[in-house]
Amino acid sequence: MNLIRIILLTLALLCFSGCSNNNEIKNISYIKIPNNINSDYKEFYGNIKSQKIADLSFESEGKIIFIPYTQGDFIKKGQVIARLDGELYKIKKKEQTALLNNAAIKNERSEIYLKRMDILHNSGAISDNDWEEAYFNYKSSTQDVKVQKEKLAYLNKQISYNIIVAPYDCFIAEKYKEQGSYASLGEPIVKVIATGNTQVEIMVDSNTVNKLKLNEKITAKYNDKNYSGSIKHISTSSIKDGGYLVKILLDKNYTELKNGMTLSVYIPQKEKNIITVPLTSIGFEDSEKWVYKITDIKNNIGTIKKEKITIGSINNNEAQIISGLNANDIIISKDIDNIKPNSKVRL
Repeated sequence: MNLIRIILLTLALLCFSGCSNNNEIKNISYIKIPNNINSDYKEFYGNIKSQKIADLSFESEGKIIFIPYTQGDFIKKGQVIARLDGELYKIKKKEQTALLNNAAIKNERSEIYLKRMDILHNSGAISDNDWEEAYFNYKSSTQDVKVQKEKLAYLNKQISYNIIVAPYDCFIAEKYKEQGSYASLGEPIVKVIATGNTQVEIMVDSNTVNKLKLNEKITAKYNDKNYSGSIKHISTSSIKDGGYLVKILLDKNYTELKNGMTLSVYIPQKEKNIITVPLTSIGFEDSEKWVYKITDIKNNIGTIKKEKITIGSINNNEAQIISGLNANDIIISKDIDNIKPNSKVRL
């Protein structure tokens, strides 16, 4: 008899535990956001266009002793791309630096001597001629320091003419000269293409161009990889065969995309559907609005999550959702006052 009671008690506890099911709430009214937002796209083909392409050259001439890069190599801004033989300039710079140091020492000594002569001159111990000689020696040495500095600055400038530095992050598009060859003044050595500010240019038809807006987000694809961007230019008149030029600026600096590559660009052909929900599904608390989403659904049981939203216009007891909800989201549609976040709900 006791065994039967124990079995019945155990079954009762299991039933109670199963029925409670972690605060499971039954008979909840809910709605699912339709999955037809921007569902229709048209594919266009566009080309990568770099906004910065330049031929780089030396501002001097001589034998190229350094140019280790080849076509396609990536170079960071400020990195030396090529260098001419500058041994003679290095020797001249050492000599000029020594001359400047000597001039600075003479100038310092003449300044100290002048201060001593000032004291003697003021006390009447030396003549005006002696003081003037000390004064003019100091002025002469000061001028010599200035001249030596200018000569060193000129040499540094000449040395800078012997190198080509990347003006921005770029790729080597073409290499005109090899190491060991002679470069003339102003002769192109390499062609570079900037990696930043890359854009895609496409031609669209009149039906599509009327649906586009500036700064609208667009998706492009190359080798099965998606790239995001936004529209930065829409031509107002047709350019070629009735087509309209559209320029799309990519969101990031993708180093694998190079000038001239062809990408697929997907333009939505339908107006973006507006998400609307019943007012009975929206909670209002101070200046915030929110709904209860049902997430982490397994075996028809989900978890309730409080989600902040932004609403637009209200019409016929429905509110337009500007942000906070997406296609396929499931929300509780009414009787939300007694709902608690993180509770369980059976669908």
